[in-house]
Amino acid sequence: MKPTKVILFILFLTGINLFAQQREDYSKYPGYFNYKDVPGLKNAETLSEVYLEETLLKMVSGLTEENSDGIGSMIDGLKLIQVTEYKIDQMGIVDMESSLESIDNGMQSKNWDRIVRTKSRGNFTNIYIKKSSGAGFEGLTILSLSKKEKNEESGEKYGKLTCVNIVGKIDMSKIGKLTKELNIPGMDGLKEIDKAKGKK
Repeated sequence: MKPTKVILFILFLTGINLFAQQREDYSKYPGYFNYKDVPGLKNAETLSEVYLEETLLKMVSGLTEENSDGIGSMIDGLKLIQVTEYKIDQMGIVDMESSLESIDNGMQSKNWDRIVRTKSRGNFTNIYIKKSSGAGFEGLTILSLSKKEKNEESGEKYGKLTCVNIVGKIDMSKIGKLTKELNIPGMDGLKEIDKAKGKK
C-alpha cells in the first residue's frame, strides 16, 4: 500500500471522531443524495461507512497536491465523500431491486443523469451525475447491488447495497482515479466510469 493511502486511512479514523459532532447540513447542495430516499434501508444493517467532510478532504488534498495526475486539486474542490455499505437479507433482495428501479426514475426526474448502468452475474450498478448550473458537475451518486455475498465464517448468504455520494466540483476526467488514490472500500464502482469511457 502506498504511504499516501496509509496516511489517508489514519486521517479518516482520526477525522471521523474530530468532526462527527460538527457535521454540516450537506443537503443544501444540489449534488447531495440522501440514502434515506432508498426504501428498505431503514432497518438494514450497516456493514461499513466512510464520511469525509470538506475539512478533512482539504487535508487530504494537501497530501496529494504534488500528484502529477492533479488528483489533489480535484479533491480540494469536493465538499463531501460518503460511502455506506448495507447488508440486504436474501428475502429482501427482490424488493431492493424494485426500490432501485423506482429510485432510478426519481433520480432522472430530479436532473440526475444516469451515465452508467451495468448488470453482470447477479450484480448491477447505476451511476448518476448532476450537472452544475454553469460548466462542469457538482454531484455523483453510485448505487450498486451485489446479490451474492457470503460470510466465510458462518456461510450466511446475503446481498449488499453500496451507496456512494460525492458532492462538490467534480472533474469527470479524473474521478475514476479517486479509487486508486484514496483506497476507500466501496468506491470500486468508479472504475465503471473509466470502462464506459473506453467503450466510446
